[in-house]
Amino acid sequence: MNGKDLIFDTARIDYSHIVADIEAIRHCIPQRDAMEQLTAIVHDDPETKICVGYRDVSDHEFWNTGHMPGMPLMPGILMCEAAAQVCLSWFPAKG
Repeated sequence: MNGKDLIFDTARIDYSHIVADIEAIRHCIPQRDAMEQLTAIVHDDPETKICVGYRDVSDHEFWNTGHMPGMPLMPGILMCEAAAQVCLSWFPAKG
């Protein structure tokens, strides 16, 4: 896959430009504790309807020791949940 196939060129992400931090995200979505899957929103473009968020992952995640022991891999369902939370973080603010 080359850059032409992507919806958003990931090389353009500026992680230092926080559009919404965890506190702002908490105003939009109800998930808490282990189910909070976002750290920040770093890109939000209402015109193209593209929103980009990320999650900081540490060595202390609840799934770390049991999912792929010796080579932890974030479970796919949590990746899907993180993507859904990006959508929820964007939608309420834009109506």
